[in-house]
Amino acid sequence: MNISLKLLLGLLLISVVSVNSYSQNDTTKIKRIDNETNQTKSTNQLKAKSLNIKANPNSQIDLTIDKKLNTAAIDKNLNENKANRNQNFMLENLPEDNDIIGKKYWKGKDVTHQKLASNFSLGTVNSKTKTVKVECRDYSYVDGDRIRIYVNEQVVSDNIGLKANYYVYYINLEKGYNRIDFQALNQGLSGPNTAELTLYDANGNLISSKEWNLETGQTATLGVLHN
Repeated sequence: MNISLKLLLGLLLISVVSVNSYSQNDTTKIKRIDNETNQTKSTNQLKAKSLNIKANPNSQIDLTIDKKLNTAAIDKNLNENKANRNQNFMLENLPEDNDIIGKKYWKGKDVTHQKLASNFSLGTVNSKTKTVKVECRDYSYVDGDRIRIYVNEQVVSDNIGLKANYYVYYINLEKGYNRIDFQALNQGLSGPNTAELTLYDANGNLISSKEWNLETGQTATLGVLHN
């Protein structure tokens, strides 16, 4: 009986000692983990502080890039291109075209040097006065017909809209033959381009009364002789 009691007490003692030893080992592991965590935090804090360092405005900066570039050659090239740049690049550059302001096109074709051609003749009349009055209107349905007037192949009135009322234009004649052209710019909503033309001298005398029916681009020509 005494032997059994002693044996039981011995086992209990061994158990208590084992538990205490295990607890101490776990505590040591926890402390070790805490130390490693604190060490990691302190290292990250040091890194964060190091990133907040401000640049010294008095520090020397290398600005020697110009030495690697041939800036003199670049400036020379720019100045040469600037001097050769044509400010009037839309105008004619040939010597024989100095009196022409740009190219003239009609239906995609170059007509710069093409003379005005007449499609219909309205006859030739005489005027004893130097000044004549031209009146023209759309005698048919007013549908937006537009014309251009030339005197001796020079534009004197451009983009005229023909209405029910007369469009009036006065012309100063030269001695001899004077050519008056009426060019259709469109055919309105219902072609062709229709117009009624009357011509008076400075005394109010009716010299001519004509009509035309033109397609777009076509020209009707009236000749006036002034003595």
